[in-house]
Amino acid sequence: MTAIVTNQFRILNAENFKADVEDAATSVYVGIGKSDVWSYTTSDTTDTTPFVPHDTINDIGEAHQNLIGLKLIGSSDISHVIPRYTWTSNNSYYAWDSNDETIYDKAFYVITSEFKVYKCIKAGGSVSLIQPTQTLTSPTEESDGYIWKYMYTLSVADAEKFLTISYLPVKTVSLAYANDAAAEAALSEADYAQYLNQKASRDSATAAGIERIVVTVGGTGYTSKPTVTISGDGTGADVVAAGVTISGGAVTAITLNAKGTNYTIADITFSGGGGSDAAARAVISPVNGHGIDPTKELGAFFVGVNTQLDGTELGDLTVGNDFRQITLIKNPYNYGSTTISTASTLKALQYLDFTAGVTVSDYQVDELIVGSTSGAQGFVTEIDTGTGYIYFHQNSKTGYKSFSSGETIVGQTTSTSGSIEVSGFLGNPEMQKGSGAVLFLENRDPINRTTTQIEDIKIIIEF
Repeated sequence: MTAIVTNQFRILNAENFKADVEDAATSVYVGIGKSDVWSYTTSDTTDTTPFVPHDTINDIGEAHQNLIGLKLIGSSDISHVIPRYTWTSNNSYYAWDSNDETIYDKAFYVITSEFKVYKCIKAGGSVSLIQPTQTLTSPTEESDGYIWKYMYTLSVADAEKFLTISYLPVKTVSLAYANDAAAEAALSEADYAQYLNQKASRDSATAAGIERIVVTVGGTGYTSKPTVTISGDGTGADVVAAGVTISGGAVTAITLNAKGTNYTIADITFSGGGGSDAAARAVISPVNGHGIDPTKELGAFFVGVNTQLDGTELGDLTVGNDFRQITLIKNPYNYGSTTISTASTLKALQYLDFTAGVTVSDYQVDELIVGSTSGAQGFVTEIDTGTGYIYFHQNSKTGYKSFSSGETIVGQTTSTSGSIEVSGFLGNPEMQKGSGAVLFLENRDPINRTTTQIEDIKIIIEF
């Protein structure tokens, strides 16, 4: 037996994930973590190449322990995205083909310098020379022989958040807004323009028609043009004699007289002409037609997530240090509970409360601290001179021993010593470490954070 997972299933999974993030009952956070270097021991303080992440309990558990802080993402922070193909003169592009199972891996659509997206309905004889600019409902031919279907214009907001060198955002505006003036009025200018184009495409007289006919076998012995008959579940498509080209006794090309409408299947048969064995297939539009559902039509089984980290983010995201891991975590709990977190940001670090008189600024970030009684170890992640707290994290290099009340904490780089409080010496993070499902994990070179810097984090997930 053989089986496949269809592209439509992948697109559906992407849609479901996006809907899940947008659901008010779900909390998905971008997390940053790991301020200590990529190394195998606490004595090695120089970064190696970032470790390759693995989908194992051990790697996921360690990523939880490395967390510094998290920021909630919302509906405006997520979008379907597709691989980016920028129209360039003298490049060749693929035409839409309903029988090409690898079509979504090919450049069958482009984004232009005007940020307009077009689908290639017919490729010209060679390279594309004319950049499409029209915004017409029907596919339109340029003088180089390429036929393009206008899909949508990328909005400034979506471009700023989700457009990258390799990916571009794509969306489908719901046509359920039809006959709802208030809903239509609430759409942004860009979404309203796309909505009108989608609706006009749906209502076109040639929606879901046959785009072209591909000759697969020329046959032999044709002395005149055969009759070409199109049969299927749609109506109106036909070929007249003038649309059939014969050369050397074989059928070499077929041009449609009318595309028809509402086809999902079609057969091409030949009769007459004195020859035999010619065969051809129909290239059919997507269900309902071109330009009606850009997300499905362009194969959007990728999702882009974007968020910006601005300074300390209410004190929950450390500055003056760096991070090396980026995660997506779904439904983490508030500390000490099973309540799903909903705060806009969360601090994920424990802290040690030092006794009065200890100058915590004498320690330094990233140094290893050791409890003189317990032998517990941790990496200094943040120093708060106002409260006298040192925030720290532990991982497999340090082990997970607990610090003891009242013990002396020794910095292994600065040799600074200071005692922690006897009571309340250990402060808790805002999230329950280990809670929530890690959906994404990236290990990377260090990114330094400062109070004046904004980190623009873009994550691409393929389904």
